[in-house]
Amino acid sequence: MGNRYNRVVKLAFLSLLGTFVLAVIWEFVLEYPLFVALGWVQTAETISARWWHVAVIIGFVSFALGVLSILSLRLMRDLKATEQTMRQKDQERQSFAADMAHELRTPLAVLRAHLDTMESSENSMQLRKDVDHITRIVEQVLAKSRVESIVVRPGEMVDLSQVCSSMVAFLAPLVIKEGRSIEVVGADRAVEINGNAFALEQAVRNLVENAIKYSSRGSTITVEVSGTPSIRVVDRGRGVPLAERELIFERFHRADRRGCGSGLGLSIVRRVAEAHGGKIAVEDAPGGGAVFVMCFPRL
Repeated sequence: MGNRYNRVVKLAFLSLLGTFVLAVIWEFVLEYPLFVALGWVQTAETISARWWHVAVIIGFVSFALGVLSILSLRLMRDLKATEQTMRQKDQERQSFAADMAHELRTPLAVLRAHLDTMESSENSMQLRKDVDHITRIVEQVLAKSRVESIVVRPGEMVDLSQVCSSMVAFLAPLVIKEGRSIEVVGADRAVEINGNAFALEQAVRNLVENAIKYSSRGSTITVEVSGTPSIRVVDRGRGVPLAERELIFERFHRADRRGCGSGLGLSIVRRVAEAHGGKIAVEDAPGGGAVFVMCFPRL
């Protein structure tokens, strides 16, 4: 508030100073020659009268600037109060989502453990699949609440090659279980950026899980690290239509409403990219499919 107050006072002072200079120039430089040119020399004002005119002008302008300054300060105060209220409500919403997700993780883990003890049947397999899906949604809600508040600290360095290699190793069993294969390209050299390791891991995880969902069985998912620096995730699915390429990054948007996704994954990816000063885009893959590209600023 102090900085805003100083800016308002400074602007008012400069406006008043400019008005004073213009009034003096008019009264003492322009008015008399103009009156002489028009033949009004007898009506030319005395020096004291001209200073009086300047004082009157400054008085009126000072009053007007004072009123405008007061109104501006009140408006800024109200806007700041509204901004603080909205920020507080947003933090409360994120905290509630995080607490809810955290509380659900334990009972879901217990339920999954009980299902593992049941005899294998079509119903039990479906129940395990449903519990795994709910568990992943809970994990995404928790990750979303954490990612929303991440701060990339100056000097905090992360190796993109290490992030991608570790996440591919972590997700490889799931990829194989779903009938796909996965590879890492360009991770043989370090590619460091100023970043948050947890957030970047969540972004890569969601991109790979998205590729699993939309790629065809028997295909290969490629995670490529580039020194530009960037991360590319390539799938061999049906691709993303041009009309959908912005919408898919919106929260709760699902390209396939018949699917079981939460619509949070790609919104997490975009939030991570923006928090790192980068961007996320989707392109067509050569030969069919989609390429998701996360670009980051150079050091």
